[in-house]
Amino acid sequence: MGQRSGHKRLMVLGTGSGVGKSLVVAGLCRHARNRGLSVAPFKAQNMSNNAAIAKGGGEIGRAQFFQAQAAGLDPDVRMNPILLKPLGDGKSQVVFMGRPLGIYDIQGYRELKKGLAPKLVEIFHEYARQFDVVILEGAGSPAEINLLEEDLVNTRMARWAEADALLLGDIEQGGVFASLYGTWSLLPPEDRKVIRWMGVNKFRGDPTLLQSGFRALEELTGVPVIGVLDHLGDLPIPDEDSYRVRQKMPQESDTLRILAIEWPHLSNRSDFDPLLGEKGICVEFVPLGKVPSGKVDCVVLPGTRQTSGDLEMFRKSPLFPWFTRYVKDGGRLVGICGGYQMLGSDILDPEKIESSREWIRGLGLLPFSVRFKNDKIARRVAVRVRPSSFFESLSGYTGLRGYEIRHGRTIPHGQSEMFDLHDPETGAFLGAEGFFSTDGRVWGVPVHGLFEDDAFRSHFLEQCSSRESVSPAPYRENLEAALDRLAERVHAAFPLLNC
Repeated sequence: MGQRSGHKRLMVLGTGSGVGKSLVVAGLCRHARNRGLSVAPFKAQNMSNNAAIAKGGGEIGRAQFFQAQAAGLDPDVRMNPILLKPLGDGKSQVVFMGRPLGIYDIQGYRELKKGLAPKLVEIFHEYARQFDVVILEGAGSPAEINLLEEDLVNTRMARWAEADALLLGDIEQGGVFASLYGTWSLLPPEDRKVIRWMGVNKFRGDPTLLQSGFRALEELTGVPVIGVLDHLGDLPIPDEDSYRVRQKMPQESDTLRILAIEWPHLSNRSDFDPLLGEKGICVEFVPLGKVPSGKVDCVVLPGTRQTSGDLEMFRKSPLFPWFTRYVKDGGRLVGICGGYQMLGSDILDPEKIESSREWIRGLGLLPFSVRFKNDKIARRVAVRVRPSSFFESLSGYTGLRGYEIRHGRTIPHGQSEMFDLHDPETGAFLGAEGFFSTDGRVWGVPVHGLFEDDAFRSHFLEQCSSRESVSPAPYRENLEAALDRLAERVHAAFPLLNC
């Protein structure tokens, strides 16, 4: 299926989810770019509610968005042709080439994949011709032997792409030798052939302790262990796409505490990445079953794939009485996308797009209603801050950039919005969005990514802390420096471009 295109094709497979495939791919992409090579990431299928918007609109996994940054590219939907966004109850929204195809259960998607497989191969080879190097990423484990015949993203994709693969194991999870050997041994001979190297990730300690195990593993498989990547520690880069929520542990020097509610269907947690890199700030994700203690400076309601369902669960949870008291006592509150929609007076869903409920009462903290529509808004936006006392220091600011991913439409109840949204390419006006309460303690917006802007993040932190001035860390500059350090460490452990 297909004909080899371009030059070098490499793939990073893993013994399971969360072993570090995404970050190793990002490191390899940045190293290739720093060597002057044209390079692109590719993941045939990703399952994540952590999405971003590629050029021209269209959703891709946030990990591929980050890998594109590492490669010095504008993200493209061809980097992640299939994105599965889990909805619960065995169903997912299937996004193909950036656009929703519909909601499918497991059996429905298995049938759909039969038609998507040849399209994936065609997309890959057409895209790959543009680059010296393409770094492919697998998903989960390639040794799900009950699914091998319908696999689109692991060893079959490696064969279609004629890519040489690194099999990566996570020593932090334990049993790394068994995981590497078991994965290899369960694969049929034609799939074993694509695995040219093995590697170990997240190691802490003396690597010489591993050498006898590596020798035994190579004797059993004939596949060399090419290297060991030390644990990345607190390197300020995003975590794996969907495996676990990234936390920042509280420090004695922290002067500001921000709580983010960890919805059952949490999405776009990457909104918090810029805050996790700030000194003196503690960001905690709080599940619905936990009741916080101590002083809290701000609560953020993040995005969710199930706005109405998560809001109903929130109302029934032990966290809700605490939240109600927090708001009544004048606590600061921010809503983003789904969390923003919860802050309105009610949510209308007559077409039952997100839930079986046609109407649900909102939290009633901001002056608008939400109506869900079948066509999804998925676009990048340029944001102009409207003049107001709430955003006085940013009034008229036009440097903000972000993106929207939503079915909900805001219906204002008379109050003026905070932001004007424009198409970043054409400058066309897209509408006005975002509201704040009369006392300025509650505000929300449907736009993701605003905290990446240093000026906006500084203003937000000043509001939370009531300090006159906050000097934020330069997020994009620090991220670029972190990517260069990541590239050095990944290449030192896994010098695949030299092989």
